[in-house]
Amino acid sequence: MWTAEARDRYKDDGRRYPSDLTDSEWATLAPMMGVYRTLTADLREIVNACLYLEKAGCPWRFLPREFGPWQTVRSWHDRFRADGVWADIAAVLTRAERARRGRDPEPATAIMDSQSVASGPQAGERGVDGNKKVKGIKRHVLTCSLGFVLATSVTAANVHDTAAAAELLDRAAAEGWTPRRVKVDGIYSGARMAQAAAPHGIEVQVSTRERDVKGFKPLPVRWRIEGTFGTLTNRYHRLTRNLEQSTTAAEDAVSIANCHRLIRAYNS
Repeated sequence: MWTAEARDRYKDDGRRYPSDLTDSEWATLAPMMGVYRTLTADLREIVNACLYLEKAGCPWRFLPREFGPWQTVRSWHDRFRADGVWADIAAVLTRAERARRGRDPEPATAIMDSQSVASGPQAGERGVDGNKKVKGIKRHVLTCSLGFVLATSVTAANVHDTAAAAELLDRAAAEGWTPRRVKVDGIYSGARMAQAAAPHGIEVQVSTRERDVKGFKPLPVRWRIEGTFGTLTNRYHRLTRNLEQSTTAAEDAVSIANCHRLIRAYNS
C-alpha cells in the first residue's frame, strides 16, 4: 500500500531514466569533464548512456536511441576507459564526500576483500573458485571506511586473494591513496600478504569472527565492503555477472558504478 512517504520517495522527478544525471549532479561532474571537446555529440548524454548501460546491463545495440548512435557512445565509453577518467573523478569525489561527512579526506583505514562472479558466454579470461564453486572472474577491491572504492583489480576466479593484494595496493598508491592500515579477513594472512603491504608501510589487521557467536554478525568496519559488493551487484545489472571480455573492461565497469554512487551521495 502506498504511503505519503513512499509517494514522495518514488515520485517522478522528470528524468527519462533513473540513471540519468540531475542538473545538480551534472553541475558537479561537468568541470571534471571539461577536457573533452565534442563537435556534434552531447557530452552529458554520452555520460548518461554510460550510466544507463551500467544500470540496465543491456547489450550495446539495445541502447535507447535518445542517447544517439550506439557506435558513438561506444567510442566515447572506450576513450573514457583509456583515459582513466572514472577513477580520477572518483578520487576527487571520495575526498569531497568524506569531508562533507566530517571525515578526514585522506582515509587512514582501508578495507580489502574479493568477490567471485560468474562469467557470461563471451570470450575472456576466467577460472574456477573452488571454495565458492564459481566459474568466472574475481573482483579484488580496496575501499575506504565508508565503502567507496579506492582501487580495483580483476583476475580469473582461481587466483588466490593474497596473490592479487600487491597489485591492488600498488594501484591505490598510484591513485594517491596512502592508508596506514588495511582491514582484511583471515584469508589474507601469511608471508605473501606481509610482502604486499611492506612497501607501502601499511599495517594489516585481520578481523575474525567470534567462535561462540551463532548466525551472522557483521564485523566492525569490514561490513562496509560487503555493503559495497551488495550495492554493485544488486543495483548495477552489468555487474551481476561478468559480461566483459577483458579484465580491463571489467575493472572499468566497477569504476563507473562506483563513480555513479559517489555522484549520487555527494548530491544527496
